[in-house]
Amino acid sequence: MADTRYCLCCDEEVPFGVVDRNERREITCNYCGFTLDVMGAPEPQKAEARGVSLVADDSRFTRKIIEELISEKKFSSGVMSFENGLELITAYSKLLGEKKLVDVAIIDLNMPVMDGLTAARTVRTIEAQNRTSGVPIVFFSAEKADEDLKVQMERLEPAYYVNKGSDPDPDKLASRVEYLLGYLREKFGP
Repeated sequence: MADTRYCLCCDEEVPFGVVDRNERREITCNYCGFTLDVMGAPEPQKAEARGVSLVADDSRFTRKIIEELISEKKFSSGVMSFENGLELITAYSKLLGEKKLVDVAIIDLNMPVMDGLTAARTVRTIEAQNRTSGVPIVFFSAEKADEDLKVQMERLEPAYYVNKGSDPDPDKLASRVEYLLGYLREKFGP
């Protein structure tokens, strides 16, 4: 059998390929294209060049784990978390108005008041109105990425999907969040 690696996005062992891109070698999932490993990645940015990470998830427990790991790993200079998409877009609009840097928006798909896809589309509308580049959006959800979501992510680029799994074990969720942060660090550099 061919070599496989674990893909966080597919949540299973998958065959992989190797791609040379931007002076580094990426190992990617053959099914979804998710980056599994990167060699020759750029040096992290200095802390003062970092902005804030935005997190929207209706689970207080999940938000707390993400917040703690972002702070512990010094991914961003700060973290703002919200129970729903409406709170996230309100804060994002304010941050853009204040010309503050946002590193990433980590958004759950299923939330009350405003779901993740609606929030992400609204984020892109706000960016277009402010003539600013798109903040990376990562959908961090227990739902599998279906074809409709993949089409939506193409429209919302830069947008990514990471499966947070369905196991309620806090250690497993923390491990997936650490993997998510490693992926973001490799993809965006801070």
